[in-house]
Amino acid sequence: MNKKEQQKAQRAREEDIVLTKVLWWILGAVVLETLLLLLNKVYVNFAIEQFSLVLALRSMFRVLAIVLPLCFVALLVWTVLARRAGKSIRLPGALSIVALVLAVCAVVIRLYYDKGITFLYVAVPAVAVLALIYYLYQREFFFAAVLIALGMLGVKVVPQGGAGSVTRYGYLVVLAVILVASAVCFRMLQSHKGVWAVKGKSVEVLPQNANYAMLYVTCALVAAVVIAALVLGALTLLYGVLATWLLILAVYHTVRLM
Repeated sequence: MNKKEQQKAQRAREEDIVLTKVLWWILGAVVLETLLLLLNKVYVNFAIEQFSLVLALRSMFRVLAIVLPLCFVALLVWTVLARRAGKSIRLPGALSIVALVLAVCAVVIRLYYDKGITFLYVAVPAVAVLALIYYLYQREFFFAAVLIALGMLGVKVVPQGGAGSVTRYGYLVVLAVILVASAVCFRMLQSHKGVWAVKGKSVEVLPQNANYAMLYVTCALVAAVVIAALVLGALTLLYGVLATWLLILAVYHTVRLM
């Protein structure tokens, strides 16, 4: 086998690995969405004779909201230790992701009940789509898509009446920190041509030809839209602005792939 054939075989193996990961994400999203639909039927829109089951589920989520985050932390420690020891992190890494997703779902349902389940209806497929973007598109488009998704959530949460005051202002603070941290990280990556040094090792986070201007505009646009939502309310126009910018980015990065 010559060098060209070896490269072709290696590329085929990498594509198979990516396809397998994508299929796992899709399968996980379908299973979780099905469980949410079932949970909505027996936990929110329940019949009188199911009241005892509702009480049991409420007690279960009270426990899971504590146990699952602790499981995630334990699995994350296992992943880090395995990585430092030079062992495979495929199993602990996968289990950590599963534990994180389940922990988030349990906490959201425990805190927000029916509104939490309604939110997860949208959040689960949205996360699956972001995973597809991560594996199939350029990394910079993934980062922009994540920020836009957070902005859309902000338009829903931030306006008066969209959520409790603690949730509303807490989300504003978290989003502000994420946007500032993202802009700073993008600037550092731009100055180092997309390479990030981790304990003496260089990790290519973004390609050298990454368009950082698009990322900076995304940060500024998300901040402006969320501030507008805080002042004006959850206008459909604000969702449209973010959706339009996401579509522009999708077209731009699709053309770059050709």
